[in-house]
Amino acid sequence: MVKLLDKKLEEVIAVIMNSNDYKECVKLKEKMQKNEELMSLINTLKEKQKEYIKKDYSNKEELEELKNKLYDIPLYSVYMEHLKKVNEMISYVQDDLNDYFYYLCN
Repeated sequence: MVKLLDKKLEEVIAVIMNSNDYKECVKLKEKMQKNEELMSLINTLKEKQKEYIKKDYSNKEELEELKNKLYDIPLYSVYMEHLKKVNEMISYVQDDLNDYFYYLCN
């Protein structure tokens, strides 16, 4: 049973990794990593997000401003659209697996 489950899970992973959205994410991420300005903005956003959590959520406007600035960059915006679709596929599989294991255990 475990081997069958592993095989099926590998098939699901292969479907996701062979999807156009996943392939586009990989290509776009490579392009983004070559863009120093974009990577600087992304790293700044990550730092501000950490500060947001550590410092009582006080820099929300600054975060929104950075996010908007990033989404104004077409490369980032398209990447995020594809990433959202990939994450939806993963979430769908995760939900089904959770339901399956809940059914088995109850």
